[in-house]
Amino acid sequence: MTRNNEGRTQIPPELFEQFMKQQEQKFTQQTPEPAATPAPNVNVGGYSVPTDFVELPSQGKFYPENHPWSGKDKIEVRFMTTREEDIITSPVLAQKGLTFDKLVESVCVDRITSKTLLPGDKAAILINCRKNAYGDEYEFDSFCQACNSPYTEKIKLSELGNKEIDYSSYNITQDNTFVVTTPISKVSVEFKMYDATDEEHITKQTETRRKHKLPDETVAITHRRMIRSVNGDANPVVINSFVNSLLLKDSRFLQKSYLAVKPDVDLVHEHKCVVCGHENKGGVPFGADFFWSDV
Repeated sequence: MTRNNEGRTQIPPELFEQFMKQQEQKFTQQTPEPAATPAPNVNVGGYSVPTDFVELPSQGKFYPENHPWSGKDKIEVRFMTTREEDIITSPVLAQKGLTFDKLVESVCVDRITSKTLLPGDKAAILINCRKNAYGDEYEFDSFCQACNSPYTEKIKLSELGNKEIDYSSYNITQDNTFVVTTPISKVSVEFKMYDATDEEHITKQTETRRKHKLPDETVAITHRRMIRSVNGDANPVVINSFVNSLLLKDSRFLQKSYLAVKPDVDLVHEHKCVVCGHENKGGVPFGADFFWSDV
C-alpha cells in the first residue's frame, strides 16, 4: 500500500545533518561532573521539597537500638517551608519553649520525637535549617571580655564543624555510658549522655526551686540526672547521698568529664577587640532570635 506523503513537512538536508552531528557529540563528549550533588526531593502535598543531609555530632553512638538514629552518622532533613515559618513565629510555641522541638520534628524525614535527641544533634539540625532558609552568613552582637566594648561578628554557618572526640580512650559500657574515677574520693562513677528530656527536667527543677525561693541546686540536680551508678550501685538513694556529699574538685572533674565526651557542634569563635586588642574566645549565641532574618 502506497502512503500519501503529500502535505507533510520535509526537513532540509543541511538541518538534518546538523541535528545528527549534535546527537553524535552528546555521546562522544565526556559529560563534566556537577559542582555539587543536587538535593534530593521529598514530595509533600503534591509539591517537591528539597532535602539535605546533616552529619550528627554523636554519629548515632548514644541512642538506644530501637531509636531511628541509632548507628546513623547523618540524617536527612527537609528545607524549611511556610509550615516551618509558622512554627518559628508562633507565640504559643515560644511561650511554652517548644519552638525548636517542633521545628526539628517538622523538618526531619525520620519520624522522631525531639525530646529523645541528644542536644548536640539537635543543634546541628537547627543550624542547618537556618543556613538553608536564610543563607550561610550569620551576624550577631557580642562584647569584649576585657574592656566590655561591643562588637558585631559575622560567621559562616557552613564552617561550624562538629567536635572531634576520640572515644577509644574512654571507658564506655555496653549501655553507652561512661565510667570514670573521681580524683579525690577515688569513687567509680558511671554517667550517661542526657537528652532533651533530661535537659527539660533539669530546667524545670531549677525553675521550681527559684519560684519557691529555695537555694539553687542546678549542679546537684544535673549530677543526679546524669549519674547512673556509684561504685556499681545504681540505687537512687546511694546516688543522691553521693551527690549531696560530693567534693568540689570531684564535682568539677565530673562536669569536665561530661563536656569532654559530649557530642556537639563546635560553636567557639575568636575575635580580636579593635579597642584593647584582647583575643576574645567564646560561643556563638544560639537563642530564640537565631531564626530572625530580614531575608
